[in-house]
Amino acid sequence: MLGFWMCAIAGLVGQPPMRIVVNIPAYRVDAYVNDSLVRTMPIAVGMRGFRTPRGQFSVTSIDWNPWWIPPDRPWAAKEKRTPPGPTNPMGRVKINFEPLYFLHGTPVRKSIGSAASHGCIRMFDEDAIELARLVHRFGTPAMSADDIERLATNTTDTRTIQLDSPVPIEIRYDLAEFRDGRLIVYRDVYGLGTRSLRNEVYAMLAERGIDTTQVDSARVRALLRGIPRAGKSVAVDSIIRVEARP
Repeated sequence: MLGFWMCAIAGLVGQPPMRIVVNIPAYRVDAYVNDSLVRTMPIAVGMRGFRTPRGQFSVTSIDWNPWWIPPDRPWAAKEKRTPPGPTNPMGRVKINFEPLYFLHGTPVRKSIGSAASHGCIRMFDEDAIELARLVHRFGTPAMSADDIERLATNTTDTRTIQLDSPVPIEIRYDLAEFRDGRLIVYRDVYGLGTRSLRNEVYAMLAERGIDTTQVDSARVRALLRGIPRAGKSVAVDSIIRVEARP
């Protein structure tokens, strides 16, 4: 899979910036290189009572084969230190962006696509490893591809690598978004919406320069009914009245 990243980056001049964007209600993390989306991965986020923090952060270090050290929190009072291995709650790799908050692998694969953690961002182990590889590519540029591959394939030794260049990560809470020509809406996981989802949709359409008087309100209502956990989408063109289309 490292070859995939090399192909994605090939042809770019110099060392372009890399950034990570998380959308909590979408249960999704996106990796961008020079503003080009190179990878999209499903995630689990914090439960309603343990919200994943929103805002701008930086990835500063990566722990390979981490130990699970229970935090000093009531929910972890009976938890025990767990060494690296298949039952470790951190999985194979831990990508640190804030004290006590990480992107990390997980042995609980069925939790991906839901609000299930105590605030961290869970990923399938294989996705966490691939994201860590990419972060190393830009955060520790002195490391060779072979160095990175050795970290990724060593399943026993615990290593903490400080990044030379922190990688920015933005954690967003977008209940509606445009993506690949489609309008997508999501459930309000944490109940943070300050306006109705309908108004959210219309405001976003207006920001994109779409004349909202020409939007088919019946199609919008249908879109907003029965939104599944994974979200619901519709082609943007399909919600514009036929007579209004160019």
